Amino acid sequence: MYKSRLRKTLTGLVLFSSLMVIKQACAQWVQGESTVALAGAELSDIRTSAIQNAIADAAFQSGSTISAQDIMVDGLLLSSKAEIRSQGRIQRVEIISETLKDDLLTVVVNVNITPLFNCTNNGLAHRILVTEFSLTSPQQAATGMLYSFGSHVSQRFTQQLNGLYNGNSVSQIPVSLINVNTWLTSSLSDVDLTAMSTYLRNEYGQQFVVFGFVKDISLFEQVSQATSVFESDSTALRRNFTVQVYVLDTFKAKVIFNDSYHSEADWPFSQHDSVDSNNSLLWRSDFGRMVLNTIHAAITDIHGALQCETTYAQVIDISPDYIAIDLGKNSGLVAGDKFSLVKQRALPTLGLSRKSGLFSSNTLTLEVFEVADEVSLLKAEPGSDSVHVGDFVTPLTLSVKQKLSEAQP
Repeated sequence: MYKSRLRKTLTGLVLFSSLMVIKQACAQWVQGESTVALAGAELSDIRTSAIQNAIADAAFQSGSTISAQDIMVDGLLLSSKAEIRSQGRIQRVEIISETLKDDLLTVVVNVNITPLFNCTNNGLAHRILVTEFSLTSPQQAATGMLYSFGSHVSQRFTQQLNGLYNGNSVSQIPVSLINVNTWLTSSLSDVDLTAMSTYLRNEYGQQFVVFGFVKDISLFEQVSQATSVFESDSTALRRNFTVQVYVLDTFKAKVIFNDSYHSEADWPFSQHDSVDSNNSLLWRSDFGRMVLNTIHAAITDIHGALQCETTYAQVIDISPDYIAIDLGKNSGLVAGDKFSLVKQRALPTLGLSRKSGLFSSNTLTLEVFEVADEVSLLKAEPGSDSVHVGDFVTPLTLSVKQKLSEAQP
């Protein structure tokens, strides 16, 4: 008999049919349930329908109008990851229990349902840099010899982000931005953030930087008490995984995302084994699948946080005849696309400090006349003498915006 009461986290990547975004602060978890008769059908097909119905039940309880027909459950559902697509508000799904009794399959789920709001997206792909996730307590890596585990976490972040965005838009560097033993991002001053942002912007040219650290990979024993006098207590060796994740907008010198994620799972290896982090045995284990699920949850949240963030191109060269920007064919730009100038200005506040911001110069319109893979040339217009290397531009009219809009499911 098929019966599973293991808690499985299925992080759902929500792809909206319009340019909507998840508002993180107002997310709520709602439980849904569905019972479906097998009636001679394949269990896998019935399971998909039961999960869809349970999600729709949770959506109905939250006041949403999502129906089971609006939800697609992709992938092998018995594996560690499934992708949930909906017409609206579903961000993540946790399967609490699945029980088969008397030819009836009952599924109970927790659904993360969030309100949506309109936002402006200029159609440019987000350019993302992933840095090294270091271990806060390297001594915890001694069991399993997982001293390179932080590097593998970074690689998994990069791989999953590449699944969401154009591969040319996501890159990785083997450098950790933070010394986790001395400071946290929340304690950084504006001066520190500006210095870090300027360095990253000038050195790597990416607007958004994903960074963080692995806070915990410690082991612990979990004792399950016997349910009858004929059984004895059982002990399972389990391992934690806690990761702190930040996203920095280097153009605005602002942390736009900051969250911590924790999960735990059985550690199936001996405490004296040396585990190869490159081997699929690790990533197919309960612990490995849990780590991938946790990272996928973070990626889903990052994707939601970036939905309404404006992407800019940066001016990298100027001549009397043209203005060069750091986006080209790989970002979908074509001749005729038009941009407006955006200036970074520092304005005084009530105290002695000054706050910087990006402000549009609507009086100057720049048109693309030549495009290479990673660079475009804009025509120099009257007033172009106000443009400087390091300034930003944002689209006014953009052919790629229509293409990306049409690509939305």
